Amino acid sequence: MRNGLKEWVDGHVTITVRGKRFERFLNMAIRDGIRIWNIRRVGEELTRCDILIRDYFRLRPLLRETGCRSHVEGRGGLPFWLIRLRRRAGLVIGASLFFLGLYMLSSFVWTVEVSGTRHMDPQKVMKAAEQIGIKEGVWKVKLKEPLALQKELMSLLPEATWVGVDIQGTKVKLQVVEKDAPVKPLPTSPRHLVAKKRAVISKVLPQVGKSQVTVNQMVEKGQVLISGIIGNETRQQAVSARGTVRGEVWYVTETSLPLNQTLYRLTGEIQDQQYLLVGPYAVQVWPLNKLAFAHSENTESRFLPSYAGYTSPIGWKTVHTKETEPVTHQMSVEEATEIAKRFAREDILRKAGKDAEIKDEKVLHVSTENGKVYLSIHFSVIEDIAVEQPIVGVPQPPAETGKP
Repeated sequence: MRNGLKEWVDGHVTITVRGKRFERFLNMAIRDGIRIWNIRRVGEELTRCDILIRDYFRLRPLLRETGCRSHVEGRGGLPFWLIRLRRRAGLVIGASLFFLGLYMLSSFVWTVEVSGTRHMDPQKVMKAAEQIGIKEGVWKVKLKEPLALQKELMSLLPEATWVGVDIQGTKVKLQVVEKDAPVKPLPTSPRHLVAKKRAVISKVLPQVGKSQVTVNQMVEKGQVLISGIIGNETRQQAVSARGTVRGEVWYVTETSLPLNQTLYRLTGEIQDQQYLLVGPYAVQVWPLNKLAFAHSENTESRFLPSYAGYTSPIGWKTVHTKETEPVTHQMSVEEATEIAKRFAREDILRKAGKDAEIKDEKVLHVSTENGKVYLSIHFSVIEDIAVEQPIVGVPQPPAETGKP
């Protein structure tokens, strides 16, 4: 029975035997224990077969006795493979160094990622991790077990309820669960809620204190909306007024917009730059000369081989540089007006604060001059107009007097 592995390890050659007495030659070889396989006729007096290297040199007396001649056509097996490797020593050394470098690079931490922080500064977590040895470039063998690292991190971060340490390949993920922040107590010092702007009241919802205004009433800046003084004339008490007061406020804004807008469009010229990624470093491989585009936009894609949660520190990055060219677009006055009105709305809502809404708007004036359109717009905005004001001279309850 043939043993393919043994044939490959020992090495074999493919030979052609030319002669009229090949059958006699084959019987003599089998009698002497010479292994021959893959026997096939390729001509009238020509036969091709395979034979082990060590048996090839035993054929000479048999060939001489039968009058046949042999010729080696092919070589295979481990001995010939080793000879070819020795001829390509540079390639073998390079491949060995590559895999050795890949193994060495995968033994280090190249990325430390912090997640789950809301109020805590991620840099504080990074500094605490560095104190226990978790940092970029550290050898993973020097790191303790994740449970031990977790305990040390929690002792350094009292603001955290739990800190998870997960080592995935060359990346260390730190998952932080913060303690619930204590609820800030509401201000207890006596104060009023007063108007911060001139407005017409649209909604009054007092929670603590006494309302001093009604819906549709005009109020001036500084006027008391919800008083922090409660009680009657004989017995009063100062509290911290709370509630919601919304009013209609008016704004007049001036804005302008050029009629000629410069846009950028793609020309179709693209250059791809290839980078070899080694940890946090990128080495440009091709092309060596970068095309000089006057205007361009860049996008990039990365490839980092990963398997079963392990990410290789060596990867590939491609940067796509697309050339753009400026194009001037001439807008009509109507188009420019609509765009300017949109910008004005965004600016007004940003100034009015959270939960503000535009009730009405009216364009007061539109003019065109020097290639620009100028607008004057009146806005009616519903917004929160209440602001706190400490009470000066807090009234004290009358002192109780005893009977004589």
